[in-house]
Formats: sequence, structure tokens, C-alpha cells
Amino acid sequence: MISGIGVLYPDGTETQRKGVRIDQEIKPTITGIKEGKDELLEKAIAIINGV
Repeated sequence: MISGIGVLYPDGTETQRKGVRIDQEIKPTITGIKEGKDELLEKAIAIINGV
């Protein structure tokens, strides 16, 4: 079955057939790599937690 329900952003624009909008571009740093940190994951968690 295929649902007719659309997936929308909070402002009402479509997500389907357009892809995910990139709000912030985060790149790993050399220091983070040396320390074994996953800076991308850390930033994603911070965004989710509203930090």
C-alpha cells in the first residue's frame, strides 16, 4: 500500500521528491578526529536538545 499522506516541514513545504534541506553545514576538524570525537553526531544531538 502507498499512503496519500504527505510529509511536510513545519512551514508546510514538501519534503518528498525534493530531499532534505540542509540548515547547517558541519565538518569534522583535525583536532576532533585525533581525539576520536564524532563532531557531526555531537552537533546533531546539540541541535535536537536545543543547545
